[in-house]
This record gives sequence, C-alpha cells and structure tokens, in this order.
Amino acid sequence: MARKEVVVIGSHVQGMFMRVPRFPVADETILADDFREALDGGKGSHQAIACARLGLPTHFIGSLGRDRLGKIGASWMADSGVDLAYLKWNDHVSTGCGFVMVNPLGIPAIVTAMGANMELQPADIDRALSLIRQAKVVLITFEIPVETALYASRKAKEAGATTILTPGPAAPVSRHAFDCVDLLIPNLGEAQTLLGRMPTESPDLKELVDELRAHSGAAQVIVTLGERGSFVFSEGRGKRIPAFKVKVQDTPGAGDAFTAGVSFGICHGATLTDAARFGSLTAAHAVSFKESLPGFGTLMEIHKFAQANELEIPEALQEQILSAESMPRRPEALSNAGDSPDHLPH
Repeated sequence: MARKEVVVIGSHVQGMFMRVPRFPVADETILADDFREALDGGKGSHQAIACARLGLPTHFIGSLGRDRLGKIGASWMADSGVDLAYLKWNDHVSTGCGFVMVNPLGIPAIVTAMGANMELQPADIDRALSLIRQAKVVLITFEIPVETALYASRKAKEAGATTILTPGPAAPVSRHAFDCVDLLIPNLGEAQTLLGRMPTESPDLKELVDELRAHSGAAQVIVTLGERGSFVFSEGRGKRIPAFKVKVQDTPGAGDAFTAGVSFGICHGATLTDAARFGSLTAAHAVSFKESLPGFGTLMEIHKFAQANELEIPEALQEQILSAESMPRRPEALSNAGDSPDHLPH
C-alpha cells in the first residue's frame, strides 16, 4: 500500500503579539500597540496546519498543557483537519507561550517559554510507532527536547519514512547527529549556528552546505534565505531558488509554510528543486497575510494567489494544483478558536 500520511512531531507555542516602533535594548522600556493573542503557534502546529490545508492527511505528535491556551491550539489543528490521536496533555506544565514583537518592517523578535513542549519524550514517540510506520513524510522540529527530536528521526527513518528536520532554535550539533535526517531545512543563521559559527549575512552557500552535510550527516539540505529565496543542495549539486516578490504583511510562519510546501512536493513525487519552488509559493502566500495561520493556504487559495500575482507553479505539481477545486477549503471556525470543541482528545 502506498504511503500517504504526514506526521508532524513538534511544538505548539501560543503567540502573544505586539507591534513596536523599534526593538528595545537592554534596560529600556518602549511603548507598543496592537497587543493580541494572535492566530499564531509554534513550528510544529504551524507545519501541521499548513500541511493539512494543502490536502495532505496530517497527524500531530506533541505536548500541550491542559489549559486555555492548549485547548485553543488543539482546536486550531482539529479545525484544519489535523489528527490529534497522539497529542499528549499535561496537567502539571502549562502550554508553551511566545511573546512576539514585530517592527514596522514586519520582522519579529521573539521570547519563548516552551512549557509542555519539553515534556515530549522518546516514550511518546514509541507509543505512536504504528502511525509513524504509515507515514510517507515525518516532519520534526527543534522546539521539543533535542534528544526526542533525534530519537524520532531515527525511528521514522527505520520505519521507511522521509525525514525532514527544521532545526530552530539551533545550537551546535555533534558530528553525524543528523544521520537519520533525509532533508535538513535551516535558515541561514541556523545553518551557521549548527556548525558552531557566528552567523554572517553572506557566507559562501555551497561551502556552508558542504560543511554542514559532512558534519551533521544530513542527506540533503535546503537553506532558507528569507526574501532572497533558498539554496537547495541535492544529489551533489546546489541551486539558488529565488523568492517570489509580493507585498509583505507579516513574516512569522513563512518558514513553516515553506516546509509544508516542500513536503507537499515530496509527497507528490516532485524533485527537491521543484518542491522548494512550490515552498517559495506557499511562503509568498503566507507573508501576504497578517498573523501566521491565515496565511497557510489551501491548494485552491494557492492556485488563485499564483494566478492573481502571475506566479509560476512548478510544472511537476500543476496537475495537483489545478485539481484544487476538489481539495479542502479553509476552515471557518478560527474566529471561534478560543472555544474547546467537544471532539478534542483529553
């Protein structure tokens, strides 16, 4: 039987947003405005929602506090079609929370308390092995204990899934730590941090990726470069993929939309280069919206967005995109995201 499932193993962090005229420095207080508990979560829940909206059968393995913010996050995922059968609820640790300051350019600065996310243990991965064995792609994030993330990558690899790791927040890693990672997707700063380097804005990308692969053991690498696009290294060759030029509203969540787009491409047999091109399209859609969740588009929305902005859809994926009328539409329940639906697991 052909594998179809996507399993996301990662975090949920409720975003608390405010807009600032500039970021404060040490020992400084500045006045902000537009505070809100935004439609924004952590890397794991973001990627799960973004994949599900693209029509991929998606499951989430993570840990939430049994509190108001945890129920909100679970409802966002459930409303988007994410299966939560292996969601872990905690009575003694609160749901992760991040305070996000956004400057006038739409660039965020973030402080996060990971909370219940740090309670996800290898035993929780073992409990979900029957699900992981059905997965075509397993997405893993680093907003959970690193040992759990690496254990998950090993178990997913043993199960025959394609393993994708987004290593943020990054820290220097030991040699061959990512031997079980098929695709590593760091941003430029994370790629350098993984090697123990101080981040710079313009390193030699080919040299950086060669060193990162040799050191970490990851089979393939995509380095995301924000408005400059991405650098894809696969089968011994590197290729720069430009970003689509669109009017930017907010950038939080763009990287997760990109990863979901790449996952969609991989699930439908596209080359890694074409998958990254589609990731650029899903990321362009994401940054065109304020807050993260509204920017995670369905296939129909991505198709219409590409048409309206005269953006190219990779030829290898056009058949799937053009059949978007039959794909799931955006859920309308997010305006009531604070409610705790009766169907959520407890």
